[in-house]
Formats: sequence, C-alpha cells, structure tokens
Amino acid sequence: MTPLLTRPSKKTLLLIAAISGALSVALFLRLSAIDRELKPYTIIGYEFAWSAERAKQMFSVWGETGRNAARSSLLHDVPFLLAYPFLVSALTLLAARAAPGKYARLGAWLGLAPFVAALLDALEDAALWRALDAFQQPPEHLLQFAAIAAGVKFLLLGLSALYALAVWFFRVLG
Repeated sequence: MTPLLTRPSKKTLLLIAAISGALSVALFLRLSAIDRELKPYTIIGYEFAWSAERAKQMFSVWGETGRNAARSSLLHDVPFLLAYPFLVSALTLLAARAAPGKYARLGAWLGLAPFVAALLDALEDAALWRALDAFQQPPEHLLQFAAIAAGVKFLLLGLSALYALAVWFFRVLG
C-alpha cells in the first residue's frame, strides 16, 4: 500500500477529486430529485427494507409510477457509483499523505475502501432491481443481501470519510 502514499501525484489526486466531486454532486442532485418521487419512502429506505413484507408495503404505496422511479434511481446510481469512489479515495489518500507513520498506512488501505463500497453498491443495486421486478412476491433473500451490502458500503465510505476528516482536524488543530 505504500505506493499509494506517493502515486499518483498530489496534483493528479486533486484533479481526480475535482472532476469526480463535480460529477458526484451533479449525479447526487439528480438522484435526490428522483427520490422525491418515492415519498413517503426513499431509495435508502428500500435499500434497507430487509423483508418482503416491508418491500411490498413500499411497492404498494409507490404504485407503478413509484416503482418506475425506483428503477430510474437504480439506473442513475450506476454512473454515481462510478464517480463517488474516486472522490472519497482521492480525499482519503490526500489525508493519508498528511498523516504520520502507521496512520498514513491506514489511510492508504482506507483509500481502497471506496472501491470495495462501489462494488457492493453495484451488487446491492442488482439485488434491488431483481426484487423490484418481482414486486408482487419480492425474494426476501435479495432484500436481505441488499441491506447487508448497503450497510457494509456505508460503513466503508464512512470510515474513509471519517479518517480524512480526522486527519484534517488534527492537522489544522495540531
């Protein structure tokens, strides 16, 4: 992991963060607009539906229009999951380069976590799509898999982001 502490260059990481950040924000705004069509539920609520009964309740409230909006959200999530890992990884690696010793090595490892999160996001989306296609009897195992994948995804992203914030915080105050 030590190579990630020197390559790519700081300038390249900043460029990656800027481009992927702009794309992530634009895609997040689009996803947020779609999410409003799913009220009173959200796509994150669907990610954590866990049970067939809960998913059927959501599908019933959404009707065909809401289910189509959920499909649209899952479809728009694909470019988002191709953008956000670069942003979080670049910021984490920039922080790692400012951290001392073992904390720098930890940051290098956490710089890879967003890509694992994106892979989990893709698998979660596939499971949710399949459950949505079987909306009258959504397979509970797919919903449970999606919830676990979403939980681990958010945990990995949260750890990376928390690391970057902690390094920044201690560098600024230290």
